[in-house]
Amino acid sequence: MSQLMEKIELLCGIPIFHTEDEKSAPESVGAFLEQESPFACAPPLVEMLVKRCESQALPVVYKDEYGVFFICVKGKNGFYLAGPVCTEDLDYAALNQFYEAYSIAGEEKKHPVKTVLFRILTYAAVISELENEAALDCQEILKENGLAEEMEAEVEKEDTVLEIRKLDDDMYHHTYQEERYVMESVRAGHPGEARRRSEVLFENAGILSGKTKNHYKNLAVTSVTVCTREAIAGGVSPARAYRLSDIFINRIDRCADTEKLQEYSRKAIYEFASLVAKVKSEKASSSYTEQCKDYIYKNYNHKIYLEEIAEAIGISPGHLSRVFRQDMDMTIQEYIQKFRVERAANLLKYSEASLTEISDYVCFHSQSHFGNAFKRYMQMTPKQYRDRYKEKEFCS
Repeated sequence: MSQLMEKIELLCGIPIFHTEDEKSAPESVGAFLEQESPFACAPPLVEMLVKRCESQALPVVYKDEYGVFFICVKGKNGFYLAGPVCTEDLDYAALNQFYEAYSIAGEEKKHPVKTVLFRILTYAAVISELENEAALDCQEILKENGLAEEMEAEVEKEDTVLEIRKLDDDMYHHTYQEERYVMESVRAGHPGEARRRSEVLFENAGILSGKTKNHYKNLAVTSVTVCTREAIAGGVSPARAYRLSDIFINRIDRCADTEKLQEYSRKAIYEFASLVAKVKSEKASSSYTEQCKDYIYKNYNHKIYLEEIAEAIGISPGHLSRVFRQDMDMTIQEYIQKFRVERAANLLKYSEASLTEISDYVCFHSQSHFGNAFKRYMQMTPKQYRDRYKEKEFCS
């Protein structure tokens, strides 16, 4: 029987204890710690439940002043105690009062399992039926414990929630349409239009957390996630889309300022739409040039030779050089160096890597070569760039 009780406890998440009488120390039937249970910490609670259970024919379902329910079922060899369990969320103050009232130790105050009243009644009936092999009616348990008004209030609340949802249907419909307008702008590569449309969307955004900072953090992460998918659908390679996504997620994760989190949501939409526009523009150029740029993107942190690129694409080195210069107005080597400087700039802003580590990673053969190339394209040294642009939340 104890194994069945343990499985029921595991399935529902509501602790079950057993005691021989009101004076005996309750013992857990499963894995719940006794020192964290009101039954073990508050003997008067056990005594009250057991005495009430002895005086009535059906299981006890008791609600305390904090809105927490406890169950007591008389068995063949003693009594089964179950709980705590709630039908409403306890706020911070109520949870602390609950822990203090029952002298429960523990630094982490865990919230009791939350469910509806009917399931609490069913839980009491199942425990009783397992122990006493006699079917019980939940409505009878409800009446026996004077909880009819409690059930009526719960039903009325559910009806009200359903009515509110019906009234909100139109609002959610419009919010969805607005979201689609924004995402279609991202997919089409229209950053200005995406930013303009997103203002209306954020004004009507749902509440994603009871805490303001967490709400804006969740909203920002959601925006980045959805924009990443739309950008890929708009023609951006998954590697480029996820790379931009990683940058934003990393910044959002470390940010604690709500205004900046809001800005990240808007900036993500604009940047992903801009990336789509850039990719569409790139694809309009020569296919050989595009393949060459893709090769550089995948291998920029290794030595790159013109002959290897040409062989990978399937044309002669001379022809590739002419086509690339005609399309990009620069040589392949100049493009490689510029690309490496851009990657180095991102690492200077968003990582803690040293200048030497960054120089080696983007494949400059010396520190001086790296410094000269960086200054040529960025008009400042790598150190000056990091000091000026490194995000505050990335600083050590």
